[in-house]
Amino acid sequence: MPFSPITNEQSELIRIIESLRREMIQTGMKEGLTSKNTIKISRKLDEYIVKYQATHEWNANS
Repeated sequence: MPFSPITNEQSELIRIIESLRREMIQTGMKEGLTSKNTIKISRKLDEYIVKYQATHEWNANS
């Protein structure tokens, strides 16, 4: 498979994912892994990971 350069959209998604990941870890340490806030952030993080994977697949297949 040839190398596919990262798109601006992918770069932005990675930035958001990393930010949410840090926020989730901090919230989990402060409030617990099963707190409503931690779970809410985790679900949001999951959504962005799925979006990134979709753009990555599309970019790899182009």
